[in-house]
Amino acid sequence: MKQINIAIVGTGPSGVYCGLQLIEEFQKTGSNAYSITFFDPLPTLSTILPTGNGRCNLTFAEEDFKVFASNYPRGEKFLYSIFSRYLTRETIEYFEKIGIKTFIQPDNRVFPVSQSAKTVRTQMISALKKGISVKFCQKIVKNPEELDTYDVIVLATGSKDRHSLAERFGHSVIPLVPSLCGLKVKDKGANFPTGVSIHTQNEGLIFTHVGISGPEIFRISSINAKKAYPYDIEIPILNPDKVLEALNETPKKSFGNIISEFIPKSLTKYLFEKYGINYDKQGAHAKKEEIEKLQNLIFTVTGPDGKGEIVHAGGVLLDEVDKNCHSKINKKLWIIGEALDIDGFCGGFNLQNCWSTAAIAAQDIVQRVIQNP
Repeated sequence: MKQINIAIVGTGPSGVYCGLQLIEEFQKTGSNAYSITFFDPLPTLSTILPTGNGRCNLTFAEEDFKVFASNYPRGEKFLYSIFSRYLTRETIEYFEKIGIKTFIQPDNRVFPVSQSAKTVRTQMISALKKGISVKFCQKIVKNPEELDTYDVIVLATGSKDRHSLAERFGHSVIPLVPSLCGLKVKDKGANFPTGVSIHTQNEGLIFTHVGISGPEIFRISSINAKKAYPYDIEIPILNPDKVLEALNETPKKSFGNIISEFIPKSLTKYLFEKYGINYDKQGAHAKKEEIEKLQNLIFTVTGPDGKGEIVHAGGVLLDEVDKNCHSKINKKLWIIGEALDIDGFCGGFNLQNCWSTAAIAAQDIVQRVIQNP
């Protein structure tokens, strides 16, 4: 078999994982007739360091590929085929093979035992350097012509950078908008409880100096990523049945103190002031409509807060790649990870998109090379 020269543009999670999987797939064939050259002006895997708040939430412990894919506001149906062939089990097995042991939290999020994105980065780079011919070139590739000498090209440029390269290959790129991000809110009012965090009926939420953030807000921002601002949101924070139960048990206790048993006192005071409710009146005098007002946080969202978005909605149109992430426009080209119009919720879903699309692309590349030596 002739020497196969492969260019991978991007050294984020999907690009590096594709390189690792290419090495694996070539080893299975017994062939060393390949070279892999990475192009990226940024340090290798630098974008993995902030994931999982530095702990690197590798994936989510769910083996039903359709259930897993339901956590992607964009890309769900496309990922059915990808995830049916490569998902959590295969990912964990590979990471443990290269020395990254994992554990599953009670919420099913999967982390390295080290709980350090730095160690994940170190181990992945170390495994990559064991490849027969792996090179790194710290430069931006601006035009397809710069890659003409390569037999295979993989675009792994992430969700923010250099999508213009995909366009120059002839692909359609859906404009990028922040997906997982905090949100600014309108008319916060007096005594907005900045710094206070609560656990809603779904996930955690924190009040910031400009609005709201945290996992629950990231989910909302992801679902509404392509919705025009401003828009209204309602977040359930109180179970009215439990509030009524508490009111019946302690009818002489102040209404405000009863509500403060369920949410932080500063948030209770803020909501009572916002809705003109008397904090000190006895619970027995609480009105049904007052309880209903307190049941949900209601805000008008005016935009993203602009802090720390690492996932964006948008990217290469999914109709322009096949089930193996192979371009339908350029036979030498594969597009993977967040360079595609795929984005998921918090919980390891965006990284699993990177791992799975990278692995499937690598398998397809090597299979095509074998079939057409």
